[in-house]
Amino acid sequence: MLPPGWHYDDDTGALMRDVVHRMGRRCRNWDYCGKGTYQITMTLADRKSCALGRLGHDARQGAFVALSALGREIEALMWRMGDFTPEIDVLGVCVMPDHVHWVLRVVRRLPARKPLGLALRGFKGGATTCYWRHLGFSAEVQRVAEAQRGGAGGAPGLKSPGPLFAEGFVDTILFDEAARAHALAYLADNPRRLWEKRAHPGLFTVLRDLPVPLGGGFVGHFAAIGNHNLLKAHVILQVQCSRRFFAYARDPAGRLLKDAPPRVEAPVFRETCEALLEEAAHGAVLVSPCISEGEREIARRAFAAGARVVTLANKGFSPLYKPGGKLFDACAAGNLLMLAPANWPHLPGEKRMTREDACALNRLAQLIAGPGAVEIVYRGVQPEDVDRLARAAVTVK
Repeated sequence: MLPPGWHYDDDTGALMRDVVHRMGRRCRNWDYCGKGTYQITMTLADRKSCALGRLGHDARQGAFVALSALGREIEALMWRMGDFTPEIDVLGVCVMPDHVHWVLRVVRRLPARKPLGLALRGFKGGATTCYWRHLGFSAEVQRVAEAQRGGAGGAPGLKSPGPLFAEGFVDTILFDEAARAHALAYLADNPRRLWEKRAHPGLFTVLRDLPVPLGGGFVGHFAAIGNHNLLKAHVILQVQCSRRFFAYARDPAGRLLKDAPPRVEAPVFRETCEALLEEAAHGAVLVSPCISEGEREIARRAFAAGARVVTLANKGFSPLYKPGGKLFDACAAGNLLMLAPANWPHLPGEKRMTREDACALNRLAQLIAGPGAVEIVYRGVQPEDVDRLARAAVTVK
């Protein structure tokens, strides 16, 4: 049993802290002076300026970021973090036009007066000094402007351009080598991901209200990201699999081992999976809330085969949400549509899948699939109650 606020990443199996989209968020009860490995993200105070560089693409190297003079100086400063805080090793750096990523490892305990946050604040101060210098502010002008900002007075009317980076930062604690490797791969893949998003902006834009016909003249409303045209496919097939028919193997810590032989794989699962993938190869779209491990495995194999899939989530999407891992590539290829009932808002962290959520999502998948729906026995719940839950989730007043 994992403590609240933690989960195993579906792609890597790494133990991860739930993401809360706030630049100032921190893990409560975590010792930020102790040893640890982190992925750090900072954004520019003015993200629209893209002051650190520009995104490029060519046939030889694919997507890349051509750093500005300021961007090159900030990158060098990031790699020198250990010069100013010798307890920290820099494992990886990524400078994007409007934000930066690090992978840092605290190899020795930090002084109590200088936890990780204060070390990063020191970096920000140095970065702002670089920024002002590139804007032509002399050291003396910078000193006076800083004194003014701190309430110490100074030359009247003197205005500083402000800091380079926004307040706060986002940290993800990386508990093991799998998480570290995943983070470093994410840094390396950042330019490609941004290029794909800009090349296909419609596929990576969160739509707050997508009307979806659900039969009988009823129109449901969903938050959506991905290829809306998948709902226009001539054949949409629902994926539903009992937990009794498929289960992943797990390691002693409880992490999923998706590439290992499954712990349970009943003949009915293999037959169902093969039939669905065959139909998908001929143009059918699969739809599922991917609740059971069997449903998730069928979706996983479908994505690997280049099939098209509609998923249903039990909470909405944040404004800047984008799919992670292999889902990102499926989205960029137009093979993914992610839906969430419009009345279920975005919540930080993981949301537990309740019995009511599962009933509503399975019923919505049935309605989306239409003739391609499967028959589901909702044990202990009356059919009219299932319909009521589903309609309440997607009815906008």
